[in-house]
Amino acid sequence: MTHDQLFVFRNLLHGLMDQIRDKGTATAEAISGIYQACPDLNDRASLESDRHMLILIGQRERNLTRQVLAALSRIDDGSYGVCQECDEHIPLKRLEIHPTSTLCVCCQQEREQESAMGALAWA
Repeated sequence: MTHDQLFVFRNLLHGLMDQIRDKGTATAEAISGIYQACPDLNDRASLESDRHMLILIGQRERNLTRQVLAALSRIDDGSYGVCQECDEHIPLKRLEIHPTSTLCVCCQQEREQESAMGALAWA
């Protein structure tokens, strides 16, 4: 991958971090204000469901933050865009769509098939 391409992906990932940070702030504000919105005890179940959903969204945002930081680290160490399974280059189109990708399409499909087989074994 060229220096210019890495520069573009670094900026893309930093932009993604900014979006996550903004959403995280909004999520935290929503969680803190959820009980203030409606003090009626009859509505607590609905509020608790909303709170649970916001917590799940926060967990997803933290996971995505870890993925973005890992991708930035891979840019720094020169391994960004290289499949962690087969060491082949991940196509630029895939990275444009999913800049935190760690696997090429073939290895990702294999992992998903293995995961599906494991889920079927537990069913």
